[in-house]
Amino acid sequence: MSISTVRPILLATAFALAGCGGGGGVPGSASSLPPPTTPAPSQPAAIIATSTSQQFAAVGASHSNADYPTPLLGAGEQLQVRYVQSSNSYEVQLPNTQTWAGISLLANSGPGPVNYGGDTAYLWLHGGYQYSCLLEWSDKGSAISGHEAIGIATPASGVPITGSASYLGVLLGQTSENHSDGTDLPVDGSILLSFNFGLGSLSGSITPNLHQLFSLGTINFRDTVYSTGSTTFSGKFDTNLAGVNSFSGLFTGPNAQELIGNWALPYQSPIDGKTYQADGAFAGRK
Repeated sequence: MSISTVRPILLATAFALAGCGGGGGVPGSASSLPPPTTPAPSQPAAIIATSTSQQFAAVGASHSNADYPTPLLGAGEQLQVRYVQSSNSYEVQLPNTQTWAGISLLANSGPGPVNYGGDTAYLWLHGGYQYSCLLEWSDKGSAISGHEAIGIATPASGVPITGSASYLGVLLGQTSENHSDGTDLPVDGSILLSFNFGLGSLSGSITPNLHQLFSLGTINFRDTVYSTGSTTFSGKFDTNLAGVNSFSGLFTGPNAQELIGNWALPYQSPIDGKTYQADGAFAGRK
């Protein structure tokens, strides 16, 4: 299946959070659903508001026509995004390339994701917070695309080493399961991560929804990896289904106010009972 077939259903039904850096709501097509229980980001003026030139941390799940539906989770397999202070602009770098290209805000025709475009790629901003952003992207030839979270990484000195905190977040992604029209089903939902900074422990769960209509239930974490003072974390989901099963992420903000990550999860479909692969990115805050 061509990655380009993913775009229409995602843009029509994904849970669009209005934009990065702050609150929005669910799109009009989901007006009959209960209100979301995840934090509501607010409308931004930029991808991530900053006045200093920098490359943002990027984590997510990408796909190419060659490997679909196996997710590409490596750091070099994600779209890179940076802010250039001298031109007050944003640039992107496609995976496994060394070339940066400009990108700018495009006119939006209505409610939904905030759109950016450039010479090499398109971005659809689906939501975020002050230091983090969730987005969907595609190269202009639709040969590779993905869902990812970008953010301003927390320095080691900014991570708490005592106390505990929980982060409630939103997730975005896709699955290998097909819709009746042949497109891949989008995924949204929530994620909860609870850290004990002093003990260096992490627990939590993910609650994904398929096409905004079917809940895949709440799935707990297992095999988590986190140590006191670490800026990163990882783990797996408590399922025995065959497939790519993992999550990883990092704190964002000067004092770990937020976090971003990627996730990959095999699941049993509530539609036909078969096992499929889901993956994407998440962002959360305290």
